[in-house]
Amino acid sequence: MNNPSAPAAAGHCGWPSSTPRRRAVVACALLAALALGGCHDFSGDEQRQADVVDNFYRIHLKANAPGLPASDELRQLQPLVSPALNTLLTQAEAAENRYHGLAGNQAPPLVEGDLMTSLYEGATSFSVQSCETDEQCASCQVQFRYRKDGSDEAWNDKVLLVQHERQWRIDDIEFIGLDQSSHREYLSDALADAIAQVD
Repeated sequence: MNNPSAPAAAGHCGWPSSTPRRRAVVACALLAALALGGCHDFSGDEQRQADVVDNFYRIHLKANAPGLPASDELRQLQPLVSPALNTLLTQAEAAENRYHGLAGNQAPPLVEGDLMTSLYEGATSFSVQSCETDEQCASCQVQFRYRKDGSDEAWNDKVLLVQHERQWRIDDIEFIGLDQSSHREYLSDALADAIAQVD
């Protein structure tokens, strides 16, 4: 999936891959990277971006729930996401509530599997590997690992951020996990699809 167009929620940050950016690369030993030990070496804005991404996924992995985030998770994520992404998340939650009101609670969810990573099963651990800044936009490479019930999968996804009221906020997620994504290319597209199923 190599759609060059900007995703719906990340309208500020749809860079082509050739755009030069300021880069802060995590200097981790190979074993630490494999273990997703979280070896960080950021400075300035990159550290603030990495902190937002880190908090986002700590909340998400703690919730450990597939599909669309529940109300409690949404409340915790709200300070970490852009207004555009927050709107999509709340609209998708409302759409799922309407859907189950019409179809009943026994109906399958609008979104199945983990919503915030490429792998359907989600992740059991993660580490922010690098962040890149381009004026009011940024992206962070996040390494994930799923180790459970004999499975061992590792992949990277890209988190896109924008500045909002002088704070870095997550604006979208690009699922780049070795062609194993169970979603569309971007989180915003997956959410828009879920909303469209009910509208």
